[in-house]
Amino acid sequence: MGRTGEAVRRVTRLGFNPTWSPDGTHLAFTTENVQVTPLNRESGSELWVVDIDTAQLRRLDAPSATQAHWSPHGQRIAYVGWQATPRHIDIWTVPAEGGTPTPVTRDAATDWSPVWAPDGRHIYFSSDRQGSMNLWRVAVDESSGVVLGAPEPITTPAQMVAHPSISADGKRLAFSSVLMTQNIQVLDFDPVGAAVKGEPEWVTSGSRQWSSPDFSPDGQWLVFYSRAQPEGDIYVIRADGTGLRQVTSDATLARVPRWSPDGEWIAFFSTKSGRIQVWKVHPDGSGLSQVTKGPDTSLAAWSFDGARMSGSSPEGDDKVFLLDPSRDWNEQTPEVLATPPAALRPFIANSWSRDGERLVGQISYAAKGIVTYSRRTRTYDKFTDDGEYPVWLPDGRRVLFVARGKTFFVLDTRTRAVRSIFSVTRDVIGPPRLARDGRKACFSRRVTEADLWLVSLQ
Repeated sequence: MGRTGEAVRRVTRLGFNPTWSPDGTHLAFTTENVQVTPLNRESGSELWVVDIDTAQLRRLDAPSATQAHWSPHGQRIAYVGWQATPRHIDIWTVPAEGGTPTPVTRDAATDWSPVWAPDGRHIYFSSDRQGSMNLWRVAVDESSGVVLGAPEPITTPAQMVAHPSISADGKRLAFSSVLMTQNIQVLDFDPVGAAVKGEPEWVTSGSRQWSSPDFSPDGQWLVFYSRAQPEGDIYVIRADGTGLRQVTSDATLARVPRWSPDGEWIAFFSTKSGRIQVWKVHPDGSGLSQVTKGPDTSLAAWSFDGARMSGSSPEGDDKVFLLDPSRDWNEQTPEVLATPPAALRPFIANSWSRDGERLVGQISYAAKGIVTYSRRTRTYDKFTDDGEYPVWLPDGRRVLFVARGKTFFVLDTRTRAVRSIFSVTRDVIGPPRLARDGRKACFSRRVTEADLWLVSLQ
C-alpha cells in the first residue's frame, strides 16, 4: 500500500516478515513467523521471492529460513537458518537470484534478526554468544557472502535485543528491548464438566523462564525445564511453589520432561549423546540413562500404566514408535505406528488414552491440528485445523489442548465438538498437562514487555 494507507493490495496468500528488494520491485519472505522465541520453531520454513507487479513466485534454496533481509545492492538475502542436530540457529546469506547458501555464523550461539548495513559491509544481528541476547555485527562481502572477520559486540543496555533496524544513512539503529518472563500456573479443573474452576495460581515467579510442566502421579510435585541459560535443565518443585530443586545440570539441551506413572522416572529429550534422544532420570537426579538410540526423537509420552512409551521423530525418519522404557533399546524392536497420510505428517504423539488404545497428538510443531491414532485399526483421525499439545481427559473421550498460545479448548472425539474453556489476551499460555485424577491443570504462562530504543552508530 502507499505510505499513507491508500491502494491496499494483497500480494501473496502466505508469508511472514517481508523484506523489500532495493529497487522496490520484489519482496522476499518466509513461510514461518519468528517473534521473540527463535528456539521454538520448525525446520520446514521456506524462503520465497515475489514480483510485486506480476505476483510471480520464486523459491530460493535456503533450508529452514526465517527473518529474511535483502542486501542494500540487491545481491544477497540474509536469513536465519535452523538446524535440528546438532542444534544451530545461525545467520546465512543466499544469492538473490538463487544459488548455494553461505553461512555467516556457525556455532552454538543463537543468532537471529539479521539486517544489512546500508553500505553492505556488515550484517547486524541479535546473539546470545556472551550470555544475554545483545547486538552484534560481522563484516561480510556482499557479492560473495564471504565472512571477512569475527563477530563484534555492539553492546546495548538492554537485556534482550530483537528486530534491529538501521536508518538509510547508517547513522542510527532502532531495536526492541524485550523483557520476557515465563512462569508456571495451576488451574482447578472439573474433569466431569470439562471446565476450569476459578483463576489460575502461580507456582513459580521471577525472571527465570520455565516451560512444559508436568504433574507427579500423586499431584504433589511438578517437573519442568529451564529456558534460561544454560538452556534446558530439568527442575522439580512442590505444587505449592516450595522446594525448587535442579535435577539435571550440564551444557547440553534437556527439554519437555514427563513424569512416569509410578513416579520413579522423569523422561525428557536431550542432546547428551550428540543427537536429540529420549533420556530418563530419577527425580533426585540419579540413574541418568539413555532410552532411545535411533532417529532423532524429540518428544516422549508414557502410557497410563507406564509399560510403554511413544517417541516422535519428525526430524528423523518422520515416524512414531512405541517402546518398552524399562528395556535397553538394543534389546527390543519398537512398534512403529502406521505411516500417516501426507497431509497429517509429521504426526507427533503427546498423550495416551487410559486403555492404551489411542494416542492423541498434533501435526508438526506448527500447531496444524489435533489428530488421534487408533492402535487397533492403525488409522488416523484429524479433528481440528489448529491446536497443539493435546492431552486426554480421564474419560478417554475428550481432549484438552491449546491453540495459538491464547486459548485452552476441549474436544469431544465422539461428537467432534470443540469449545473454549480458558483464554488470555496479552500473554501466551501452554502446553497444558493434567494431574492423574484430572482435577488440576498446569501450564506455562509467558508475559512479554518491550520498549523501543534508538542508538547512534557513529
